[in-house]
Amino acid sequence: MTLSIYISAVICSFLTLALIIFDYSQKYNTDSFQRRLMISLLVMIFASIFLDFLRRIFVDLYEDMINRNILYLIISSCLVLSACSFFTGTAFFDYFINGSKNRTKKYIVAVCAFMALYAISVILNLPFGYYFSISSSNIYTPGKLQIIQSLINYLPALIITINILLALKKLSRLQAVSIIFFLLISLSGLTADNILETTFFIWPCLAAAILYLYFFIIKSDSKIDSLTGIGNRYSFNEFINKLSRQTAKEKYVVAIIDLDHFKEINDTLGHLEGDNALRDIALIIKSCTRKTDLAARFGGDEFVLTARAENVNIQRIIDRINEAVTSQNQRKIRPYQLYMSYGYDIYTTGTGQSIQSFIAHVDDLMFKHKESQRKINTTAITAKLESLQASQQNSGDKNA
Repeated sequence: MTLSIYISAVICSFLTLALIIFDYSQKYNTDSFQRRLMISLLVMIFASIFLDFLRRIFVDLYEDMINRNILYLIISSCLVLSACSFFTGTAFFDYFINGSKNRTKKYIVAVCAFMALYAISVILNLPFGYYFSISSSNIYTPGKLQIIQSLINYLPALIITINILLALKKLSRLQAVSIIFFLLISLSGLTADNILETTFFIWPCLAAAILYLYFFIIKSDSKIDSLTGIGNRYSFNEFINKLSRQTAKEKYVVAIIDLDHFKEINDTLGHLEGDNALRDIALIIKSCTRKTDLAARFGGDEFVLTARAENVNIQRIIDRINEAVTSQNQRKIRPYQLYMSYGYDIYTTGTGQSIQSFIAHVDDLMFKHKESQRKINTTAITAKLESLQASQQNSGDKNA
């Protein structure tokens, strides 16, 4: 009866992970680095469950039919692969929390070194039996240092928790809640197995936690603009609809940024360069804002930025964006120059003001700024032409 419950739990975990692996591997509009980390984690857990399943079958049913060394190899591989799965999870969450490929790659190197040392300790366990031993009749006996294995399995949860605490200012509330919920589900299964000395609970709990995380990732991806990598119109609409329902009075700054001369880039250099221009301005906006601010592609060549007014100096952010645009133009990394117009104002919730009319107001401010920019540019060009004509006339008079 006990074994049948275990087999049912394993089959459910297998199917859950297999479906997630299949579905997520097809989603090419997601962050490719995050997708590789997630699939690596899923595959390792899948393999760990399979090895644990073999261990349970041979230990409980066919202990007389398998060679002692093969059983030792299965159990040792299961221990190492399970630990690798948990630590791969810490690498995934490091990127999920901090969003830095270079940081996560360095962390992966450290994890690989630690896992290599742990694998060596498991191999050395064969003659010494400090983790576990197997008798000549294939009876499994825990060793004196089995507590170290438990601590190694709990260590990833501690690392993820520390990572969360260090990055609280960068994390959104939903991100923090999703990670904590994942940890609670996983740790409840691991703790139950340690208390009962089984592996009945960890795999279904871990599969359920990953399914929850997967739904969160998919929901988050649906709010990301596939071209620029920042929020899309859906994410912005969701946010402003939430603001419109608030009854308490809170101030939010909303800025609309427009990429000037985008049509000319598309018409003269082609749509690929037009896409590059949109990616460039989106990357600049993202680099100049905090993770808690909402930056999104409003539509076409327009972008929107919103944050709590008390937490941000919007003009300072706009100035930083302008400086970054100027710096890129000076480096001449593209065959075009980036120019932008903007408008911003503060929206107060709970006043009855329509959020749609407020957005239209900010959009109008942006167009007024665009007009003033156009007049300045036209005046500058006219002055330059007049100066050129005057110099040519003076040159002609001298020659005469």
